[in-house]
Amino acid sequence: MNLISLIGLITVLLGATLALAQKDIKKGLAYSTMSQLGYMVVALGMGSYRAALFHLINHAYSKALLFLGSGSIIHSMEAILGYSPNQSQNMVFMGGLKKHIPITKIAFLVGTLSLCGIPPFACFWSKDEILNDSWLYSPI
Repeated sequence: MNLISLIGLITVLLGATLALAQKDIKKGLAYSTMSQLGYMVVALGMGSYRAALFHLINHAYSKALLFLGSGSIIHSMEAILGYSPNQSQNMVFMGGLKKHIPITKIAFLVGTLSLCGIPPFACFWSKDEILNDSWLYSPI
């Protein structure tokens, strides 16, 4: 069980590091999913199957919201820059879009806050459950 948790911890760190290094919005979201899956593997390694499944469901809904928002952003970027996947998905060029797509801004903010684990949002409760189970598994 400790080996599974160790592999999950490595996946968390590797996925988060790779997500921060991306300029492509969809690749960044995909690597952050890899990081969250590592978090779920840590929970599975501790035997906290219920918390891992709870986080999987919460993460799926929040990430779906972010992917829908990124599609809206990419579509808006194509209207501004023309069709070029290298530019329309590059986060470097995405400044100043909030005046063009205000509803997407709110949806993306809600999805991001949820994935960050900010309280009243869904992923807070699943991450809290995993942290609580990790404390019960091995209090330091």
